Amino acid sequence: MKRILTILMPYYDDMRVQAGMNLTLNASAKWLIEASQGIQNPNILLEKFSQNRKVDDPTRALLLTFYGILVVIGAVGNVLVVISVVRKPVMRTARNMFIVNLAVSDALVCCVGTPLTLMELLTKHWPLPDWPSLCKACGAIQAISIFVSTISITAIALDRYQLIVYPTRPGVQTMGALITMFFIWLTAFTLASPLYLCRSLKTHQLGLEGMESLSFCIEDWPIENGRAIYSILSLIFQYLLPVLVVVVAHIQIHRRLRGRRRTTRKTPAILIAIAVTYVISWLPLNVFNLAADTSAEPLFDEDSMTITYAICHMFGMSSAVSNPLLYGWLNDNFRKEFEEILCCCKKGQLKKNTRTKSRKMETELTALAQLEHTVSANTKTSHCSQIF
Repeated sequence: MKRILTILMPYYDDMRVQAGMNLTLNASAKWLIEASQGIQNPNILLEKFSQNRKVDDPTRALLLTFYGILVVIGAVGNVLVVISVVRKPVMRTARNMFIVNLAVSDALVCCVGTPLTLMELLTKHWPLPDWPSLCKACGAIQAISIFVSTISITAIALDRYQLIVYPTRPGVQTMGALITMFFIWLTAFTLASPLYLCRSLKTHQLGLEGMESLSFCIEDWPIENGRAIYSILSLIFQYLLPVLVVVVAHIQIHRRLRGRRRTTRKTPAILIAIAVTYVISWLPLNVFNLAADTSAEPLFDEDSMTITYAICHMFGMSSAVSNPLLYGWLNDNFRKEFEEILCCCKKGQLKKNTRTKSRKMETELTALAQLEHTVSANTKTSHCSQIF
């Protein structure tokens, strides 16, 4: 799960006072000196903080590009899922509501959580307004969206398990689906609440030239090793338990379907793809968070840590991109809806282009007619002048 780590937070680079140092310091900046040790070039540190840049320009450009591609693809795919269910009553089934809930949470991951993560990866200090509630909300929103996504995937697996393995039992109805979705969000809020409670905005009055104060959004845990404890709990509830449920449920579904004649070869492949994709997507980020939160010393230097975390986070975010494909496009009903929506958009654009071309042609014909009229009038006048 996305969390602000001590190493990934805009943290204080090591620095020591040197003769060639062109900084203006006062007593209020003493914390920066005491927290620093042995930086090679303090001017680079000053430049990073003044520009609020954590990484160099090439790395920044790469991160913006890759994250931008993932955000656009993920947002479009999940919006298509939501539109497919909303536009047709026949698609508003109890089971599709779980998929819509997953699409909403994944869209939240793409459109809100990921930009916030990228902001924290690229900046040295808090770049948003100095509102403590905003600092708290940023961490909580990222956690809530990811918890809802993973719990929704678990709910979908359990629902399919009940439908296929125990077909004679009554399935989930619309009201039951709504109640389940309510508890999914309530559970996500509960699991994310420690991040809201423990995050705080710290403002330091520096007195540096051009930087009178800097603000940092940090996690201030009230107990020792609070971050490591929360990281382990997150690993259990956000990864291990969902993986266990999804894998076991899909194995049982596969066994149940294996003897049926109507089962196509595509069904086992879809079940395997769903389980494997979930396991691979979230494994790197959870391993990284656990290692970083339980380690007493930084695993890497700041640049390497930022890049490593970004790669792990993009793996996790790929789940929000692949879910519309696994739960939508590979479903015949959803695929038909996607094709209709895309075809409607294409036809609408084609009609718009046709109308534009028609108006343009009418304008050109009108101008040509006016030109012909003018030429004819001038010619007639010329002939009349010759006659008279």
